[in-house]
Formats: sequence, structure tokens, C-alpha cells
Amino acid sequence: MSTYNTKDWETVTLVVMDILDRWRISGEQKIALLGLPEKTRPRELTRYKHGTPFPDDNKVLKDHVEHIMGIQESLGIIYPLAPTMPSHWLKTRNRYFRGATPLHIMLDEGLAGMHRIWCHLDVSRNWD
Repeated sequence: MSTYNTKDWETVTLVVMDILDRWRISGEQKIALLGLPEKTRPRELTRYKHGTPFPDDNKVLKDHVEHIMGIQESLGIIYPLAPTMPSHWLKTRNRYFRGATPLHIMLDEGLAGMHRIWCHLDVSRNWD
């Protein structure tokens, strides 16, 4: 992510906000998944939807963005003909996660939970 110029980062911001909208999650959940400060209000997300890029100086935010994009890409590969399936899958209890929903794991465990979900969806993430 650090190699993105300002225009690229604007595009990434728009793409990620679109992903989060398609996941049909609340503003508070978007803030948590993005790794934004807890005091961020949901209405502040509007500026990102209109093209203001995410802050470029926040490593945590960049890591969260990478995971959101990776999770969505993996879900798109698994469900290529069902564009609403990612939202459904993220909110459905999963035996692999002991009955928790993937969204719950990501919200409760933060970046570690997002990594867990991404690795579950894309086994190549575990190849080192």
C-alpha cells in the first residue's frame, strides 16, 4: 500500500467504501473494520464515499484496507455469480468458527480476526 500515489489511494478508498456498502454493515462496523479511531462518527465516513482518500499516514488503516480488499476478492472468487453472497456469508454462523459469524470474528478480534477470515477463504495466504 505504501507505493500508492494520491490518485491511487483515492481510488482504493472508493473501492473499499463500496465493498463495505455491499457488505451491508453499519457505520460503526465500518469504522471498526477500517481501524479508524473509536471516536470517529459514522457520518464522517461520507467524505470517504465522496472521494476523500483515507489518511495515508496510518499503517493500521492500510493493513485493514488490504484485508478488506483481500476478503472481498476471495469471496468474489468463491461466489462469482452471486454478488450478494459476500454480505450473506459474513453474517451467517459458521461451524468452522464455532458458530460465530465471520463478521463477529472480525469485529471482536480486529486485524487478527480479519486475517483469520482471509486465511480461511484463501488458503494461499497461509503459504510462507
